[in-house]
Amino acid sequence: MHGLGNDFVIVDGRLSAFRPSPETIRRICDRHRGIGGDQLLVIEPPTVANAEARMRIYNIDGTEAETCLNATRCVGRLLLDEGEDDELRLETLGGVIAARMTGTGDIALRLAQPQWSWQAIPLTAEANTAALDMVSGPLERPVAMSLGNPHLVCFVPDRDAVDVPRWAPALQNHPMLPEGANIGVAELAAPDRLRLVVWERPGILTQACGSGACAAALAARRRGLTGARRFVVEMPGGTLAVEVHADDSLTLSGPVATAFAGRFPTDPGVAA
Repeated sequence: MHGLGNDFVIVDGRLSAFRPSPETIRRICDRHRGIGGDQLLVIEPPTVANAEARMRIYNIDGTEAETCLNATRCVGRLLLDEGEDDELRLETLGGVIAARMTGTGDIALRLAQPQWSWQAIPLTAEANTAALDMVSGPLERPVAMSLGNPHLVCFVPDRDAVDVPRWAPALQNHPMLPEGANIGVAELAAPDRLRLVVWERPGILTQACGSGACAAALAARRRGLTGARRFVVEMPGGTLAVEVHADDSLTLSGPVATAFAGRFPTDPGVAA
């Protein structure tokens, strides 16, 4: 499935556990020798009482991610299509996220408030998270936050003029970021419209990023660039809608789509 081109291989592990090795994850996500995807997702039974299912998120290098909101919207759509309810809750390493179907068939997520403290992001030392003392070429003074996963957002006059693969890795791998971070490069095109591209962990440029869209909207408000609460966030793969509520909780909504479905010819990487 994909959300605006941010694509995922999704395995249903609710009845039969799927525990892929890092090598298997890399092979599955390889676009030339495998199925191909930005991440591998595994649906499991929940481990908490207030969720209908658990979603594990594996990066292409085999590491496990806390949260991916486009992934959550895709899995949310799969599970909502299975039943008659129009809302469910998904457990992730970054917390429980509520997903619902909108009247237009989009998937909307309701998200908790961001965390702004340097410990929560995390950083290695206390710093001003509204304007970190970091520079990489045209990327400077990023706003930092955690949305269940770490984000840095840099504002630039023209998103398309920035060579993101050249400049973003130095911020993503900065010594102050022990867990790295997703690096958003944002242009405020209008008070309620952002143009965004995100260099995601572990080092890929994706077509869209749901948590990155939320981070950019929050960062624009925190930096004092706009007072808007509803944003259209334009990314290379398409557009997401972000609403920032009075308590800084958020609603993210947008389309998802199924590319194809099938079965593995074997069970690669399943642990005994």
